[in-house]
Amino acid sequence: MTDMPGTSSKERLDITSGDLQVVARTAQLLQLLTTQDTIDLGTAAAELGVGKSTAHRYLASMENHGLLHRRDRNRYECGTLLAELGTIALSRLGVIEVARPVMENISVQVRQTVVLSIWNGQAPVVMHVHEDSSRTAHVSIKVGSVLRQGTAQYLVFHAFRDHTFHRSRGEPSAPALSEADLAAVRETRVGVRHWPNDGIRAIAVPVFDAGGLVVATLGVVGIAQFVPEEIDSPVARALLRGADTIKNILRSSIEGDEEDQA
Repeated sequence: MTDMPGTSSKERLDITSGDLQVVARTAQLLQLLTTQDTIDLGTAAAELGVGKSTAHRYLASMENHGLLHRRDRNRYECGTLLAELGTIALSRLGVIEVARPVMENISVQVRQTVVLSIWNGQAPVVMHVHEDSSRTAHVSIKVGSVLRQGTAQYLVFHAFRDHTFHRSRGEPSAPALSEADLAAVRETRVGVRHWPNDGIRAIAVPVFDAGGLVVATLGVVGIAQFVPEEIDSPVARALLRGADTIKNILRSSIEGDEEDQA
């Protein structure tokens, strides 16, 4: 390899090292979003071991490039580019494309917002939403939102943690449930969680791929008084039928590809 005209080896090394440091620091900050909903300026500075002015430059640059979105004056969350990249990754599995009409159908049936989530290694992330607007009061969820521990989606992913398409980074902390409770979720394929303080209830079920691994969760999130808590409710049954439909379509697609190659 020859040197570029007018550029010494030391200069090239300095530029490369600087670029690598930027990438490494950006990755450090993004990693924080796998365990918490937002990044604030103080947390970013402490994580990188730099002053707040330097941390602010990183956060502002990441916001400008769509990696982060400013929630308020000092807090940042997943940006549109991250959501798009996650959507692309999941789309390559065919799940989002298949799920869209299924989610719309469920939403019309039960008059609720339907959410498709994947596991990012430590928490569920919302990848597609079909929002219900038939009621005056309804729940809105943004694509790219990281769902906290204790959500129905987290519960389902944790219950099926040994039968999932996604890898885990580290050992995620378990919800306050016994193994018997988790076994019940595996048996019924339904997780239900309620937040009395927020007045919200969610129901989630696993979406399996053709190989029998959990690739996503399908869930309903809504005002508690409109979302039944029973695991055999019409809402839960609609979600289970939808998850089975997605799995069957994915399986048919694979079987069709195999026949074409035969």
